[in-house]
Amino acid sequence: MLSKQSPAFLEGSAVNGVVKVNAESGESINTVVVSISGKILSGARQHVFFEYSQPLWSLTSDGHKSESRLQGQYDWPFSLHLPKEVTMTVGTKDVPRVDVFRLPQTFMERHARASIHYEIVARFARGLLKTDYRIIAPFVYIPIIRPEPTLPLRLEAYERNIAIPGPLADPEGWHTLAPVQIRGKLLNRLPIDVSISCRLSLALPLSYTRGSVIPLQLDIQSNDVQTLETISSPHSVICRLRRIFKFNPEENKTVDPKSRREELEHSELATWWPSIQSSSEKDTQRTLSGEMILSSDLMPTTYIGRFQLEYAVVLFPFDANSFQPESNDILTGCPVEIATALPPGPRPRIYTPQYQND
Repeated sequence: MLSKQSPAFLEGSAVNGVVKVNAESGESINTVVVSISGKILSGARQHVFFEYSQPLWSLTSDGHKSESRLQGQYDWPFSLHLPKEVTMTVGTKDVPRVDVFRLPQTFMERHARASIHYEIVARFARGLLKTDYRIIAPFVYIPIIRPEPTLPLRLEAYERNIAIPGPLADPEGWHTLAPVQIRGKLLNRLPIDVSISCRLSLALPLSYTRGSVIPLQLDIQSNDVQTLETISSPHSVICRLRRIFKFNPEENKTVDPKSRREELEHSELATWWPSIQSSSEKDTQRTLSGEMILSSDLMPTTYIGRFQLEYAVVLFPFDANSFQPESNDILTGCPVEIATALPPGPRPRIYTPQYQND
């Protein structure tokens, strides 16, 4: 019999195992086949995106009719290769297209509208009018998604164990978003209307390994010094990782718009501290260095057919007791990829002050 555990297999691995049978009284079996499959499950629906099988035994496997019954002990080893990619037909019924997708990681969450499931099945076919025997064992699949190499100046900082250069010193190593204007009221004494400009930067490339870190920088400008001091407190900045889950159950049919809704979830919260650059800044500007430490169990960015799991780093309005923003809408955001393997070279360092003190 197959293991009752749920083994994990990395991209490029082969699923190796043995089907063991002890048929004491003799069983009428025509064929024994082992198969592996991956499927998207949504309620009672399922879509199989790959399936491979390997015959283990049949009545005529030796070219001659074997014993009509299995009796005694049997060990059948098997080896099935997991593909790195699969092809699927997507689009509408009128305009179908074939796309290639990376084999996705196992995904099973209690309240999600869809899941990604893998299983090994040993099937004992018993012929017409008889129920086949099946032994089913789930397994976990993990793709190897690796970011592009770290850019030279940040790589040098990791190797020398020094602070990474910011966007001014290393413009090629950062992606800086367009400045955003924030309007609101400063509530100290008499409320006054204030305007703030901020600009968020993320270290390139925009692909980050779970269990590592996203380096960030935030530039804040205001002509009002009191406003600037209030807003530039590290505890006032709210920047999170947003997960966007999309699943369209029936691409070829018109469905209820509610079934196409995006499911949003915010997790990791960035930590901020005054940048070294701040000491030489004007009275109208402050710069904060930041990091978002990624959990090691994040689901990686996933695209397969109607199933999409995306991520973005998003900046919320500032959370300061004496500041009331005009709107609570997200200020700005940047799509990012969550990977499963580290880039070549030294492991990205964590610079958050409490980690530096460890």
